[in-house]
Amino acid sequence: MNQMSQNNRSMEHLNPDELNAFIDGELSSSEQDGIQLHLSTCHACTLRVLSATRLKAATARAGQRFAPPPEALARLTTRLHSHQTQTAQTQPKTFATISHFRPAVWTALAAGILLTLSLLGWRQLHPINNLAAELLDQHLATLSNGAAPQVISTDRHTVKPWFQGRLPFSFNLPDSLPPDTILKGADLTYLNGQPAALLLFTIHRHEVSIFLTQRSTSPTLTTLPNTRAGFNLQTATTSDLRIVAVSDVNPADLDLLVAALVHIQKSA
Repeated sequence: MNQMSQNNRSMEHLNPDELNAFIDGELSSSEQDGIQLHLSTCHACTLRVLSATRLKAATARAGQRFAPPPEALARLTTRLHSHQTQTAQTQPKTFATISHFRPAVWTALAAGILLTLSLLGWRQLHPINNLAAELLDQHLATLSNGAAPQVISTDRHTVKPWFQGRLPFSFNLPDSLPPDTILKGADLTYLNGQPAALLLFTIHRHEVSIFLTQRSTSPTLTTLPNTRAGFNLQTATTSDLRIVAVSDVNPADLDLLVAALVHIQKSA
């Protein structure tokens, strides 16, 4: 991508083909550089990329959450065959073509029915677990050796200004943190369909992820579980923000950090 095309790109928004190719890693190095330059100055496109990335990850997770057991498929296939046979006997002319369906077709149909019913039932019975899973997924991603935050700094005066223009809200960071608590850096992310600031801390060498979202635009959430897969989840709200913390550190120590963040928002 030459200099002229980069200048043109800085004045335009990404089209769907460019966005998808960027997320899937199908662009050349020069094209990647051009789009990254554009994203550094375009808040709207940055949010679109984040949203599309989260949607792709969520879709992949949803496809793995339910695998119909072979015996369930066999039972449903048998029932479908039985129903088809009975129907063919009572109305042979109308449904004659159904008898030519191959077993593989019935198996695929059975799998589709089971998958649809399972996902619908799972979402109705466990609405808050979707958010808990998303929180845990993002926290675990920060633990990866290859996952470097966009901002690496222990200085709140560096971390906070970086978000200006990148989020539709602002927040404050405390001058002093609880004992043995260190600010590591921050990331721009997406949580529950909303842009979010991800603040990274350590407490006694335990990694902590703090998610800040704008309360006024966040969907109404029921209470999150206190724990998920061995990690503690703490939530708090201020007049403008929703704060969610995820870590395997002692809950009492996590409470101190969350309380400090809540206090600085109210006192600023």
